[in-house]
Amino acid sequence: MSGLDLNATPTEDVEMDDVEPLFCTQVVPEPVVGESQDPDLDVHEAVVGNSDRYSGRGHEHNGEQATSVGNQNFPTTTFPTDTTTNPDFAEGGSDGEAIGITEEILSSPQEPFIGMRFDTLADARAHYHAYAAKLGFSIKNNTSKKKAHTNELEKQQFVCNKYRAPKTEEQIEQEKMAFTEDVSPVQLDDDNDEEQEAGPSKRKKTASKFGVKRKRETIKQTKCRARMFVKLINNKWEVTFFIAEHNHPMIVKPSLIKYLRSHRGIPRDEKEFLRCLHNCNLDTGRMMEVMSEFYGEDCIVPYGPRTISNLRSSFRSENKELDISDTLEYFKELQQKDPEFFYEFSFDSENRVEHIFWVDSLARRAYAEAYHDCILFDTTFCTNIFSMPFAPFIGINRHEQSFMLGCGFLRDEKEDNFEWLFRVFLKAMKGKQPTNIITDQDWAMRNAISAIFPLCCHRNCRWHIMKKANEKLGSFLGRHPGLAEDFNECVDESMTVEEFEANWAELIQKWELSQNETFNWLKSNAHTWVPCYFRDRFFPFLQSTQRSEGSNTVLKRCINPKKFNQALCEAV
Repeated sequence: MSGLDLNATPTEDVEMDDVEPLFCTQVVPEPVVGESQDPDLDVHEAVVGNSDRYSGRGHEHNGEQATSVGNQNFPTTTFPTDTTTNPDFAEGGSDGEAIGITEEILSSPQEPFIGMRFDTLADARAHYHAYAAKLGFSIKNNTSKKKAHTNELEKQQFVCNKYRAPKTEEQIEQEKMAFTEDVSPVQLDDDNDEEQEAGPSKRKKTASKFGVKRKRETIKQTKCRARMFVKLINNKWEVTFFIAEHNHPMIVKPSLIKYLRSHRGIPRDEKEFLRCLHNCNLDTGRMMEVMSEFYGEDCIVPYGPRTISNLRSSFRSENKELDISDTLEYFKELQQKDPEFFYEFSFDSENRVEHIFWVDSLARRAYAEAYHDCILFDTTFCTNIFSMPFAPFIGINRHEQSFMLGCGFLRDEKEDNFEWLFRVFLKAMKGKQPTNIITDQDWAMRNAISAIFPLCCHRNCRWHIMKKANEKLGSFLGRHPGLAEDFNECVDESMTVEEFEANWAELIQKWELSQNETFNWLKSNAHTWVPCYFRDRFFPFLQSTQRSEGSNTVLKRCINPKKFNQALCEAV
């Protein structure tokens, strides 16, 4: 038998499935994990003489040389010796040029070569993954092998994502038949008739009525032979087989690399940085702008806003189960430091927190001494991660500044939940009811206020009422020029209730509005929002809940409303 070069790779004109590789070892009958498109490749390893000598990961691949064995020429790989040169003593260039060349080499991933070694399997995959990103293709794990006696992974194959054989025409026809068989022709004809009769609104319903699956795009396989095979040798993962050639075009534009399957996602270090930005209450758009500054352009960022939004959702759900208990522990610590700090909560039948309310000693003292004459209550600060509306009580001090008089979380905006909150508020303020209160137009809130605060004067937010009226009367006012001016004059210039009644009757008669439902509704609820009804009450320059909503805006700058309860409690 003639001698063979054990480092030689197979020639291109020979099918690898038909010929045993020349650089194989004896096949060991051990269990193989996974499937491989190349039989026997998962149990082959390249024998590289004195492989420890070439374990440096930063060496360049010097290329191939032809070695004559018998009558055939086989290409062999030549490895560089470990000759590291100090840039300070490099000939033909300055220090700056040498450092620049070194940085350029380190910034681009090196092409794998037989004998390249890695500390861990994750390092090997990361290197091949970076190399694939540079060239413009996607990778995946294919075949792996474990030791029989220790069940320890010792071999792993990484392949191009297009490594499978392309589908035949018969397989494509079978998939088309399977897709069309989901809906029978009779059902399709019936759907078409219904769509023509019912229009687009019916079309959406009939599309999912029979469970028709959407046809998704699949990766077009080309049986690409590009791959890298690594084996655990002396506690190092060594490249024993590598094919660099692809039989399909690569992705050239760097901005399109992020859409390849293996290159989707966020690197580990960047996840921690995005966590810091998330904790600083930056929204998804601002976080994307920051990452665009780091990468230079937004198209170069290897992920998009949707990926960042999903990552933020995972951040919010990490400590979701422990958040309520942490919040209550935080309240206990505050009560130990401040004995006048008040908080109360309740559980439902399933032992879940249903209501929470808290107020500090300074707010209790300020309310009792001077600032109980006018408060604002609003629940428009969205909801937290548990879908519990945030309900703050806002007061106004002598300097016309807004401050918190207590905060609460509710399970929902129902009348019984508002009654619980107002009852606990009354308990915290030692039974002193607010003199005047202004809220939005919520009937559950109105009924709870009348039940718990019977001596309080309740006023609705004029801005919310006029907003709803404009939504219904916008086109009507446009067809009647001058009506809006007469309406505002009637509401704003009436100094007494009698004057308002007379002006309103004149307005209805002038514009013939006796049959208009919106104007009739405004008149029936005029005692809740028209200024002349509150001339004898103290509402310091207030006709709406804008101060409460302004406080909500300040809170949003400090903390995300979708964050946890404890963080929100610390902010207020």
